[in-house]
Amino acid sequence: MTEVLGASGLVVRRGSFSLTPISFSLDENSGIVGLFGQNGAGKTTLLRALAGLAPITSGTVRRRHTQARRPVFLPDSPYLYGFLRVQECVDLMARYFSDFSRQRAITLIDELELDKRKPVNALSKGMGEQLSIALMLARDNDVYLFDEPLAAVDPVTRDVLVQIIWANIPPNAVALLSTHLIFGLQDLFDSYMVIHDGALVRTEQISTAHERENLESIVKEAILGG
Repeated sequence: MTEVLGASGLVVRRGSFSLTPISFSLDENSGIVGLFGQNGAGKTTLLRALAGLAPITSGTVRRRHTQARRPVFLPDSPYLYGFLRVQECVDLMARYFSDFSRQRAITLIDELELDKRKPVNALSKGMGEQLSIALMLARDNDVYLFDEPLAAVDPVTRDVLVQIIWANIPPNAVALLSTHLIFGLQDLFDSYMVIHDGALVRTEQISTAHERENLESIVKEAILGG
């Protein structure tokens, strides 16, 4: 099976925190991967390193296409200019990213019932998160990295976004989605990784419905055992 994203002996140091040597391989069957861990475990540091946004101390990151564009990365903090209207955000993304589909973005924004005339700073935190996810999913890439994308939305909107993420990740692509919340998201993931104190303590496919139902317990055991 073709590897889409992987790392060997990856070490990243940020101040007093360090990711210990991390190695993993995600292939075309990995699908949507949950990146689980407590706050401060290193999830954001790992995602930023994989996205090419944090300097790597040692080790390597591998992509299926070595000359590919940078992975799609959604940070956990607002990145859109607050004075831009929703439609203007679409226009800006279309000018900046060659892999961006304006029509797909508009379709997703309409599905989420976001007002394209509203400026970003007039949106609620949850609506801003919805817009950010829609814009990221409108890009055609093979690696998608999401940092806590569902933390600010209500349960009903979360379920809608889960379905949109499922429907819009391209075939044979990998999406790595970090969260410290698992309950209610079990059906989103095909596989998962657990990071604890800067170390990758488990990475597995979810192979049975029983594992999916007990995913929160499995992750807790991995953290406590790590």
